[in-house]
Amino acid sequence: MLVVRYLFLTVAILVLSTILLGHSLRSQMDAMSVQNGNWQTTVNAGSADAGTMLRAAVALGGLLASTREDSVYYIVETVNGEPLRLDCDYVLRGGDYDADWWSVTAYAWDNYLIPNDYKRYSYNNENLIRDADGRWEIQVSVNKQPGNWLPTGPAASANWHKFSAKDFDLLLRLYAPGQEYLDKPASASLPQIHKVGCS
Repeated sequence: MLVVRYLFLTVAILVLSTILLGHSLRSQMDAMSVQNGNWQTTVNAGSADAGTMLRAAVALGGLLASTREDSVYYIVETVNGEPLRLDCDYVLRGGDYDADWWSVTAYAWDNYLIPNDYKRYSYNNENLIRDADGRWEIQVSVNKQPGNWLPTGPAASANWHKFSAKDFDLLLRLYAPGQEYLDKPASASLPQIHKVGCS
């Protein structure tokens, strides 16, 4: 009986420690974040100024593989304060950005690509359908859409459990970004995202 109590206590301590570590890492990321509309970026990620907690958060999240001068990442987790949801449709609108290469990718709440029958996970500056002015739209939805469609489904399977307020997020990667993204990340030019509606 004593062994069972010790085992239970050990498991409880491990679970609590994991929760507290996750909260601490998230707090560190939020404290170093810059908001640009619905997009958010961490200004010290990939720089020599990144502290131990930020480096740990980046390592766990897997969002960074190079220096800030080589790549800048912006994430959308909410639109006008509401978490991105699978039962809602969204539209991204934009043009070209001052970077050698950029892409928009959808990730599930667990930071993995969202499985879908079309094997479509992202769009980039080379594969988007554009209008005559070079502008583009990406429809973000579980349901198939015409044109540039970024699937956020199929919907959750029976063994898919969500431990987050959001169902998915969108990540904008800018490789070899222009100086605007390094010096003025809160006002640099980014795609606009709007919620179209929910079912």
